[in-house]
Amino acid sequence: MAHSGRERHRDRAPGLRQVADTEVPAGDRIFRITDAERQQIVRCLRYIDESRRALESQHNPDNREIVRELRASADRIFDLLNDLEEADGSPAAG
Repeated sequence: MAHSGRERHRDRAPGLRQVADTEVPAGDRIFRITDAERQQIVRCLRYIDESRRALESQHNPDNREIVRELRASADRIFDLLNDLEEADGSPAAG
């Protein structure tokens, strides 16, 4: 597969995205996720889990940190999805 020469997001320097002064996020935002989007996230989580299992099965000590990060990342995403409240337009109690 040929490389187009364009810089991809994953090729950039790692770290947090810099937010410009004009991009200050508003508090108490409501996000909606469709069932199709949720299913797509589930497929991605399955892919992460399958990749983690494949690396674990190699029993390579060099992969331990990668396996640990894959597991932690999938767990964080899963927890975030589970913590999403149904958005009905009313402010969340808290």
